Amino acid sequence: MTKVLATALLLSTAVQVSRAQQFDQLTRPVATLTDRTQIRAMLDALLIPAIGQVDQAQVVDVTANGFGPNDLVVLYPSMETYEIGTDVPKPLQQSMKSWEIAADYRLDATRQEAMRIPVDAHLDQDARAALTGDVLSAVARYYEGDAFDLRMSQDPEGVRLEIWNYDPEALQYRAPPGSVRLDTLWQAFQFAAPAIVMAFRDASGCIETYAEAGQIHTRPCE
Repeated sequence: MTKVLATALLLSTAVQVSRAQQFDQLTRPVATLTDRTQIRAMLDALLIPAIGQVDQAQVVDVTANGFGPNDLVVLYPSMETYEIGTDVPKPLQQSMKSWEIAADYRLDATRQEAMRIPVDAHLDQDARAALTGDVLSAVARYYEGDAFDLRMSQDPEGVRLEIWNYDPEALQYRAPPGSVRLDTLWQAFQFAAPAIVMAFRDASGCIETYAEAGQIHTRPCE
């Protein structure tokens, strides 16, 4: 069985800036192999001399151009790491091409194009785009800077969220917009309509009748 998922890799290099180390992160696809027959076939094809028992193997697409040469193979539980050479047998190449991330979603847009995403997503009833639009709207609400990196992961154990590469001074707290209940909104529509005033003259003189706040009132003509 081959399970393909996305993960984050922390860069092993650090840049010295003003006595502080500045780190960045990369996300790269990872193919996880758990079938021992498949693992052994891959190791034999790549001439990898694994030591001891191998329960799981991960292939990291370091080059971000599909699984293949110059990527890494990590074996578990030993954590041995090997680089894939340029000589990959064709059967293994074909197998690697089939390793794709299921239900993957990625957005590449300009800042101006991103402003349309929340509206278009709800018009199209696209759940992934709507979720993306909500995240973008939240960032735009609280952050007025340019560079901003965010990563979030969720599993049965909990939630992890990381924010980096941003200007702390560009962050500003703003109270969330007040939520309005549907019945309150409907009541506001009922009572917010313009009042209709009618005037008529009878034996007692001119009388006006008008509606206000859901009530009917009468008064002498002014």
